[in-house]
Amino acid sequence: MQSIYQEQLLAFARRVRDNSSIVLSAPTHTAEVNNPVCGDRVLSTIKVEKNIIIATHAEVKGCALCEAGAGLWLDSVLGQSIASLPSYHAALTSWLAEQDKTDILFNFAEGLDSFTTVRPIKNRHKCVTLAFSTANKFKRV
Repeated sequence: MQSIYQEQLLAFARRVRDNSSIVLSAPTHTAEVNNPVCGDRVLSTIKVEKNIIIATHAEVKGCALCEAGAGLWLDSVLGQSIASLPSYHAALTSWLAEQDKTDILFNFAEGLDSFTTVRPIKNRHKCVTLAFSTANKFKRV
């Protein structure tokens, strides 16, 4: 079996780890999600102006796949509308489950294909999508 921990995937994880101590100044929204099955936790903060996300931050307590998913989230949602976040979560979930056989219609960050090795491991999908599941949980700060 090909290793799920490809270099690009680990680079997404490092991006989150390397920036975990840097706090987003003046965030406008925050959301926290937990995966009670494995204990992963993601705290996401964003800064929104005119309904567009202009800054992102994520703190992750969890596995490398959860960190990598959060790194993908950081790069993918920047510059997008806050209203588009649930669609990103749905698209990634569908793509991982191989339900979406067409090209992804969303602007996921370069490197999405590094998550292809996770597709057959269904019990790890929630790790990858946890940061994206903040979509409906953002509250104004």
